[in-house]
Amino acid sequence: MTHEHGGNISQIENILDFSANINPLGVPESVKVAVRDNLGSIEKYPDPYCAELRSRLAIHEKMPAENIVCGSGADDLIFRIVHALRPRRALICAPTFSEYRKALEEVGCEIREHILTKSSGFTMTDSFIEELDENYDICFVCTPNNPTGKLITADILKKLADKCRERNTILVCDECFLGFVQDGAAFSLRRCMNESSIILKAFTKLYAMAGIRLGYVVCGSSAAAERIQNSGQFWSVSALAQAAGIAALAEDDYVRRTISLIAAEREFLTAELSSLGVVICPSAANFLLFKSTAGLAEKMLSEGILIRDCSNFNGLSDGYYRISVRTHDENVRLLDSLGRCING
Repeated sequence: MTHEHGGNISQIENILDFSANINPLGVPESVKVAVRDNLGSIEKYPDPYCAELRSRLAIHEKMPAENIVCGSGADDLIFRIVHALRPRRALICAPTFSEYRKALEEVGCEIREHILTKSSGFTMTDSFIEELDENYDICFVCTPNNPTGKLITADILKKLADKCRERNTILVCDECFLGFVQDGAAFSLRRCMNESSIILKAFTKLYAMAGIRLGYVVCGSSAAAERIQNSGQFWSVSALAQAAGIAALAEDDYVRRTISLIAAEREFLTAELSSLGVVICPSAANFLLFKSTAGLAEKMLSEGILIRDCSNFNGLSDGYYRISVRTHDENVRLLDSLGRCING
């Protein structure tokens, strides 16, 4: 069975999950302590404006707090952005994260997909920018893109940001996986953002906090941030999530160790997968997209390993799979199972 997202393990016992792109180092201990220490707050309503968390994020992002909005994960904020701005016509890529389309369809927005082709390595080029005209109200991009792991180059991103400003088009750049990238700041929209820019981030992946549900947006315009803040539910971020986020922002060494681990293990996995004869999409993220035989996900499940079948991504076909980059021992187990499933 093909699920819309990874991490669907609630009905499966004793499974090694390579389908969800979560930090293999696990939740930082300081985050667990912060949650435990704030259990007493659960009988009170949380701060609806996340004042302390936004103050810490303002320092972290080097942006005014009034330009930052927190939400219950990146998904929540995608829908809040769309409902706040009510775009009529949007440009997105394919393949990419499915929630952009779902949110846009919810408000009756006309959507055009720009296909990222296998022949171009699923890389965004100037052709995406050339499609933008004054009729588009919004466009969504993702760097590194999910599920391909491809970064948008700094020059393409700047040209895109400049054109969106010229065309009065909102540019939403999803950077939820950029924290795993070596020198990720060099590829961030922060370097060229303007009043038409919105950056989407989450604590989910980098800090292994999927169950906490915490994300945020950084807006080039405080007026846009206010509209997003006023969209959706009033108490969107729990007190425990706010405490967890504040603790996570102090985990600089944890992030450095994560980047080092992911880089080394991604290189190892890429080489070993290539030796198995699968076609790898080179990635800068903490996951890899590859093409192999149809039915591989079901075979791997019989080995006790869950991988992401990507056949339901627009722009991909049967035989495409995504795996997360995990610890070395876990990656070795994955490769052993893949070898049996692919080669018999």
